Amino acid sequence: MPVVLWISRQSLAVLERSLAVAWPEEGCALLLGGRQGRILHLQRIWPCRNVWRPNWPEMHQPRNPQGETEDLNLDDPHSRSDRFVVDPLELIAAQKYCRNQGTLLLGVAHSHPRGAPQPSAMDQRHAWPESLVWISAIAGPRSQLTERDRGAWWVGGSGRLQPVGIDILQTV
Repeated sequence: MPVVLWISRQSLAVLERSLAVAWPEEGCALLLGGRQGRILHLQRIWPCRNVWRPNWPEMHQPRNPQGETEDLNLDDPHSRSDRFVVDPLELIAAQKYCRNQGTLLLGVAHSHPRGAPQPSAMDQRHAWPESLVWISAIAGPRSQLTERDRGAWWVGGSGRLQPVGIDILQTV
């Protein structure tokens, strides 16, 4: 399990700008880089569109024990201000890029507009196994973020999120 994430000051600025530009909606980005033992090295930020929409099927149709989806027909009170879905076309493009460059798709970053930089129940439920989750709490489009406004977690194979330290490097 990774215990620390290395990110350059430049990559951090790109990530936080790309998340802030979506405010008041949740912004999202894919995180690309490498892994050396228990160290993740974030090397590239892949900003993405948040394509979440009300009654997004994957969010409201859990599978029953037989593997069938259940139609819940819920009136969805949520919006992109508290939900996100990475554009699937951008995910495919990033996966192809990673294969061609010999790099890894480490995980996903997203923002919590006016919220805390802590994973919500929905974040935990939909996190990819064996991946990085980054959350930035963005109070406005020009927010100056501090260490307390961001967090990173590793999603283990069991789906449990473990905090990962963030080391901001001065050089690329």
